[in-house]
Order: sequence, then structure tokens, then C-alpha cells
Amino acid sequence: MTIYETSDLVKLNQTFENKEDFLMQLRTKRVTEGFQIKPKYSDKSRYTATCISPNCSWQITARCIQDSNNFQVRKLNDLHTCSNTQILPNNKHATKKVLGNILKEVMKQEGRVYRPNDIRTDMSARFKISLSYHQAWKAKCYAIEMLRGSLEDSFQILPNYLYNLRLSNPGSVTNIRTDNKGRFVMSYMSIGAATRSFVNYARPVIIVDGAHLKSRYLGTNLIAVAMDANNGILPLAYGIGAGETTDHWTWFFGNLRDSLQSSGCCIVNLRIISDRAPAIAAGISNVFPEVFHALCARHLLGNLKSVSKRVKSYEWHYWKMCKAYRKSDFDHHYGILARRIPDSARTLTTVGFNRWSRHHADRVRYAYLTSNSAESMNALSIHARKLPITMLLEFFRASVQQWFWEHQNTADGLTTPVTPYAERKLGKRNSKSISWTVKPISQVKFEVLDMKKGGKVNLQDKTCTCKQWQFSGIPCGHVMAVARYFVLRNVTTHVQKDFHTETYKSAYMEDINPLDHISEWIDPGHLQTVLPPLVTKRQSGRPKSTARIPSQGEDKDNFKSKRKCSRCLEYGHTRSTCTAHYDLSEGKQKSKCNSKTKAKPKGLVKGKGKGKREDSCSTQFGSTYNLSDD
Repeated sequence: MTIYETSDLVKLNQTFENKEDFLMQLRTKRVTEGFQIKPKYSDKSRYTATCISPNCSWQITARCIQDSNNFQVRKLNDLHTCSNTQILPNNKHATKKVLGNILKEVMKQEGRVYRPNDIRTDMSARFKISLSYHQAWKAKCYAIEMLRGSLEDSFQILPNYLYNLRLSNPGSVTNIRTDNKGRFVMSYMSIGAATRSFVNYARPVIIVDGAHLKSRYLGTNLIAVAMDANNGILPLAYGIGAGETTDHWTWFFGNLRDSLQSSGCCIVNLRIISDRAPAIAAGISNVFPEVFHALCARHLLGNLKSVSKRVKSYEWHYWKMCKAYRKSDFDHHYGILARRIPDSARTLTTVGFNRWSRHHADRVRYAYLTSNSAESMNALSIHARKLPITMLLEFFRASVQQWFWEHQNTADGLTTPVTPYAERKLGKRNSKSISWTVKPISQVKFEVLDMKKGGKVNLQDKTCTCKQWQFSGIPCGHVMAVARYFVLRNVTTHVQKDFHTETYKSAYMEDINPLDHISEWIDPGHLQTVLPPLVTKRQSGRPKSTARIPSQGEDKDNFKSKRKCSRCLEYGHTRSTCTAHYDLSEGKQKSKCNSKTKAKPKGLVKGKGKGKREDSCSTQFGSTYNLSDD
């Protein structure tokens, strides 16, 4: 006789809300205990079943309670007397609904990657059930639908969700755009507390970007972020649309402008940083014609690499141009690039120096040369972009709630007058300027010799000829040398207010409130009906991975190829085929790479002897360049 471990899922005299709940619990009991049954009699008011083995005494009977839909177990013989020698091909009760009920507790964990093969392994270990890949996949989808709801239902409750979001977080701006048939086109959401923090306590820099959605209804999420006093990300707005078109970006920026103006923002002083996508440029031009639109230096470098592969050899000069504070430094590196890669230099000139260069910028863009902050938010939502639309927006709201709570705790624990970010910058610049010489000019003017180009500091105007103080808002090394000359113990008075601890605390003093349970949402009765958009026909085959998709014009080889050269540390080739050469006349070093390669030498240099080659190691000009604002 087989020994079965009984469970408490179904007990004698137990009552269920309806027959469906009773059958679900009974099927789960079958899978959990590892036996199979067959129904003997079943209708709306009664259900009787026995074990699949004809000689087994296991039996159950349940009846509907009079004048209700409740089902109660009236008889239950929970002992099996069947033999364990009977072999069955599979467990017919392991349906997607039964397995989905078991898996939903595991699937509650956010961001967990639970693959069908993992489900097959777990079910085999727990219940001794052999599942096919298709069964495991259907069970996973059903469990996800039970936890998240269907994609279509998510569009229907979206207007009510945004209405209650505005009630729980005053000052929030939400909007939904539909077509003439009521189908979803775009949505926008910005939380009032985050918008007020940006307007009152952050530098006027907004970074925007987009990322692709992964659910059945394909589209793009559009995001706008800012930076706080500790150089942390401050999420501003979140939008969902069908794609990154001019029309979608214009609508998104229009709602962003409304939310900023409602909080008292001065639109004229804004700077917006993005990649080189034409749709973003057109949207900014349509909505923010008075705003300075700067380009992400990282994306622009990808555009240059897609035109000429030689840019990789002069990448160091490119970053030096982007980060240059002085015009002479910019001209030096631009001259080298113009001589070696004239096509790339012409492209940079056509784009406009003011769009990507720190020195030539129309307005101070502080330390922000890239759109990495928005890319980080996209990386945070890499799994959430598979969720239904309402859950995706709730993920963004919950992330901002956690964001504010963590920064509140961090700010409350600070005792220094400036934020840790400013403290680190001051420490680095102080150590760098220890050996510099200070020569006074007047009570407020000083000359500082740093064995390079030096600098002239004006404490009254808070300026330095190196321009690092004005551009970053944090005293440069020349100011630190002057402070040491006067034996000043505190130089935080020369740091802009944007980096003060009090500013940091004030930015996160408000709370982000969650919504009540959906059953307690307020329904005003006049909300629009939103239908899901038409499903876009997907390509055949396995869906693409969650890896980042290159932006328009970027060098896609950097993302597709996983081969990495051990000599130049670049992707796309190996050491045996490396052709990295650098001109020693421009001040570059000779290669110190290991020359014991079995590959045939390429690029023989005349006058150096047979079989010898002159190389240059690109580690200091390639992937190890410093992206700090120093």
C-alpha cells in the first residue's frame, strides 16, 4: 500500500465560497500529495470523486449549501489503499491553473527571473511531477496573470488609478491620450513632491531618455530625471507611448512643461540633456524653444564610431575636448583630432561645439556630460517593463517613494555643511593642489602657480581663470590653494548652495504616499474608458534579450560583439588581429604589451628591422579614461 502524506488543503466539513474554489483546492491537494482521482458525479450542487485506482478506498463528497453558492465537504475518506506499483504517464491534474496557484507565491518576488526549466526542476523535486516546457510556460503565465491581472484589464483601470494617485499625492500631474476609438495612445505621470523638489532645490538640468517595453503591447517608456545636491538621481516624470516619435515626445514635453510651471519653475533657465535622436530634438524645439538642448557625449561618441572606426584610437582626445574648461585645452585636442580624423572633426563642427563641449556650452551644464542618469533609471525598470501598464506606473511611483525614504534617512545622518559628493570633490582638489604656489595680487585676487597654466582667483566674484569653479559650483584646486594660504579651515562657504546639506534635506522632506487598495479607490464616475491599443505583430522566434538596445546612429558592434582584445581592451576583435597604432609625435607612449603572440606581425615599420612592429597600448586612451569632471 502506498504511503501518502496528507495535507490540510481539503478537510471534512470545510466550506468554500463556491464550487470553483473547492475544485481548485482539491486539484492542488492531488498534486501536492501525489495521487490522482476521477470524478464519479458532478453537477451544480454536488461533487463526488474516488481514487483513479478501482480498489482504493479514497473518496470525497461535497454539496452546495442550501440557498447559497457555498460548497461544503460532507464526506472524506483521506486514506489510500491503492498499490504503488501502478505506473501513470503523467499527472493529469497538474494543469496551468493548479500549478499557477502553487507558483504565484514564488512569483511575488519582484525582479525574479523564474524560467520554465527552473519550474520543471522545482516541480519535479517537490511533487515528483514531470512537466513539459510548454506546461511550465503556461503555468508561469497563469501565475503572473493572477498576480498582476490581465493586460487588457490594466488599461481599463488606468484612469481610475491616475485619479486616485492625484488624490493621494497633491500637485501630481497625470494625463491619458487616446485615439478617436478610445484606444490607448500615451500616458503621462509626474508626482508633485518630486517636481517641487526639483524646482526649489535642484540645479536646472533635466535628462531625458527612452526605453522599449517588453509586454505583448509593445511601446516605449519616456523618462525625465534631475540631479539632487548629492549628485543623486531625482525622478521627475514618466510616460508610456507607442514609440519614440516626434508626436509622442512633443506630447510628453508638453505635459512636463505644465507640471513644471504649476510648481513655479522658470522654464527659460532650463537645460535638457539627451541623445541625438531627431524626435527628441524636434519635441524640445516644439515645446521648449527657449531651453538649451545639450547632447549626451557618450551617445555622440557612438555616432562617431558608427562613421569611422578610427575614432576608437583617439577616444581619449574626444573626452578631453568634452571635459575641457579652457579654450586652449579644447583647441589642442581638437587640432589633433582634426588632423588625424578630419571626417569626425567635421561632424563635431556640424553638430555644434556648444551642444557637447563643456567650455562652449551656451549655459553651464555643471558636471553632466552624459545621459547616464536616465539610462540608470531604465536599467532599474528592466524587469518592470514587462508588467501591465498600471503596474508599470505603480512600480515607478513605488520606486520614487522608496527613493525619497532612503534619501531622507541619508540626509538626516549628515553633519557636514556640504553633501558627501561635494566633500569628496573638495578632498581630491585639496590633495591635488598641495604643492601649488600662491602669489597675492590684492585682498581678493590671487595668482596660483600649478606647474601648468596656473589660475587667477577672484574671491569676491567667485571666479577662477581655469573656469572649473564657475562650471562645477565647487571650488577648484586654485581656490583650495588660496584657502590654505590664508589658513582657512572651512572652504564650504565657497561652495554653491546647490551642494549644501540643508538643500539636500529640504529636497526630500516631503513624502510620497501610496494608494489605497483597489477596492477602496474613489470612482468619480466621469472617467474616460481606455481600450488597449492594437497588438503589434511581433517577429517570429525567441524574444530579444533584456540587453540595452543601441540608440539611433550608435556603433552597434560595441553591443553585439563579446570578443575583447587583451592588448587595447576594445571589443570586436582579439589580440591576434589588433591593429592599434598611435602616433608618438602626439605624446603617446609605446606599447608595453606582451609581444609573445603567435599571430603574424602586421603593419611592419620601415627601419625597425624585419619582423618588428611599433605598437601603442590603448589602455590609457581607450576604456580606462576618467569620466569625472576633473
